[in-house]
Amino acid sequence: MAITIGNKTQANPTPGANFYQLSHNQNTGSDGLLIVSAVMSNSRTFTSATYGGQAMTQVFVKAFGGLSQYTKFWVLENPPTGSNTLRINFSGTQWNPIGLYAKSFTGAQAGGNTINLSGSSTPRSSNIALSSGSLVYAYGISINAVTGVQIPTGTTTSAEYTHNTNRQVRGGLNTTPFSAGTVQIRTTSTSGSVTLQAYEIQEKATSGGGGENNFFLIM
Repeated sequence: MAITIGNKTQANPTPGANFYQLSHNQNTGSDGLLIVSAVMSNSRTFTSATYGGQAMTQVFVKAFGGLSQYTKFWVLENPPTGSNTLRINFSGTQWNPIGLYAKSFTGAQAGGNTINLSGSSTPRSSNIALSSGSLVYAYGISINAVTGVQIPTGTTTSAEYTHNTNRQVRGGLNTTPFSAGTVQIRTTSTSGSVTLQAYEIQEKATSGGGGENNFFLIM
């Protein structure tokens, strides 16, 4: 089943509390998947995330000492459909702005490969091995403006959002499924260093081992 890209919710608030919540609308359809990334000052940490009251699964986390930032990424397979509350909890009251991004898919599954790199001189590039039919979401964090998220390297990938968390954050999502193989992903900033985080959204595997023309002939 091919992946269908669904609804997006993004926000860049200053919570002034030990959590932040908002509504997100998960599309109807089989094999739903919700991905969530969050970035904020490392004065606090993200402790958990829930959607519709269901606990989301942490995929990766990274603290960036030089950038004074902190990021975490979660997924939830088969989330409740329709409009539900997405809640992100912190280790204490957060008085700095956070960057929050949520995206829905159907025909998808969790378990894809990741990239989770600290800042290095722009451009920041890395390879990721992908399954057939996968999409990739990637983002970068920098003191300076993040000018591009290239999925794959050398292409222009539209910004899903740009956030200011006392640092600059930009995310992108490719919309054409990849063939199986290794792909290079890149983030760029106007100068200085930039991080690179990425997640492979996998096409839901077909059960049963193939189509109706797969059979054995016994003589």
